[in-house]
Amino acid sequence: MIKTTESTAMILAAGKGSRMGSLGENHPKALLEVAGKPLIQHHIEKLIKVGFNRIVINVSHLSNQIEAFLINKNYFHKDILISKESTPLETGGGIANAMPLINSDIFPVINADVYCDLPFSDLRRAIETLSGQTASSGYIFLVDNPPHHLKGDFALVGDRPSFGDKHTLTFSGIGIYKSSIFNDIFPGSAAPLAPILKQEIKFERLLGCHFKGLWSDVGTVERLTEINQYFETN
Repeated sequence: MIKTTESTAMILAAGKGSRMGSLGENHPKALLEVAGKPLIQHHIEKLIKVGFNRIVINVSHLSNQIEAFLINKNYFHKDILISKESTPLETGGGIANAMPLINSDIFPVINADVYCDLPFSDLRRAIETLSGQTASSGYIFLVDNPPHHLKGDFALVGDRPSFGDKHTLTFSGIGIYKSSIFNDIFPGSAAPLAPILKQEIKFERLLGCHFKGLWSDVGTVERLTEINQYFETN
């Protein structure tokens, strides 16, 4: 069966937020506010604006709070679907577990706990690029290395992420993937995304670009404070 390649997006929102201390214990990271609204709301609004009419969100830690927020915002009328995990399945496992709800062969996945001013129209352009390249399996957005991750993740040579000690960049937590790269993950099993990306890079099947705009991994209280201070002064 041929599926549509552009209607569905996924937001990863199952993380525990263990580095957030008591704030993460009591609130899902997806609901932490940046610039006056929850992180997940920023993503949902941007996805809907560029025409993603089906959004799958995986939840686990304090999932009832995320579901209550979505109900309060009336978001379920936007064809938003929940993929529940009794325990967090990590990024790759969470995506594989949600595949029955994802009706696209190519779809974007966004970490709920990042803030980024990337225009989500760029996600559509990346989908178009992947649609025309049968040998490519994904497209990731890389950003400048933040202070807490100075060694970065991957280098970028042209439009290809690669391994290298110099000129490395950090994976933003935003990518476009073909569903086939998750076929080897058994639904319900935990699996990180990083080994999958590294395998695709090794075989030169991954595309990417360097996004130079505003990006923050809101993984600690300090970084949450920093990004909100940025908006207060700009």
